[in-house]
Amino acid sequence: MPIEGFASSSIIDQLTGVLTALSPEERKKEVNKTKAVYAFEVTNSKGNKHYFVVDLKQTGKVTDGVSETEAAKGQPKPDISITINDATFVKIFEGKTTAAGEFMSGRVKIKGNMMLGLKLEPLLKRFKKLSEDLPATSTATDSATVANTHSIAAEGYNGSLVLAQIAKTLGADDAKRQSILKATNAVFQIDLDGPQGTKSWVLNLKPGASATSTVLPGTAAQNKKTAGVVLILKDADFVDLASGKLTGQGAFMGGKLKSKGNIMLALKLESVLKAVKGAVAKL
Repeated sequence: MPIEGFASSSIIDQLTGVLTALSPEERKKEVNKTKAVYAFEVTNSKGNKHYFVVDLKQTGKVTDGVSETEAAKGQPKPDISITINDATFVKIFEGKTTAAGEFMSGRVKIKGNMMLGLKLEPLLKRFKKLSEDLPATSTATDSATVANTHSIAAEGYNGSLVLAQIAKTLGADDAKRQSILKATNAVFQIDLDGPQGTKSWVLNLKPGASATSTVLPGTAAQNKKTAGVVLILKDADFVDLASGKLTGQGAFMGGKLKSKGNIMLALKLESVLKAVKGAVAKL
């Protein structure tokens, strides 16, 4: 999903969609063409910054964040760091200017391998062409999954990153999603207490949930769902629950987890978290 105020985030989303849609063999082939990790610091017209890391050296993974540390988490060390404003990034992608020209003008700053900076333009063109060549259904599904992941994440709430990763994992694996939906057959509302007060998300784990509707920001009522249980806990405790450092029973007995509704469903949630633990561990 395009990040508000950053037109360049649509470019990153497109790149992510391509890498997600490619088969493992095709992705490896594209990675081997580049063999580099790009880090971007993008500043928009309001002076706000957002960070992106694109791994085209090992796994073809793309991450982003509101800080350099957040964006780089779980990624290899960048071979090049590019500081660029949002509008310039878009112009390079659209072919309205060149990376070399913007570097010479000072609008683009580079740290690291200078030659990789000059390869940015053909790299973006290559992925733009790949995006255009992908089947429309594949591109649409992957773009929607990326969009949903961005909308789930909330600044300062690490638990939201866990939920976004769950959404991404379930959205990318139809067999796993259908298996989990069938086994769980429940709707959860997760209320996390964090730096900006309580924020809510819905885990829609009933059969029939689409690739982009398993995790929804907001309350059950706002999403026109009926939650079987509302779980209330601190953001940090939810992260510990997802990582396995804390059990549902231990959290409940210790007063760290409160609930409204069917408390037995909390045990099912723990099973869901275990099922996607490998993906969550990558955060």
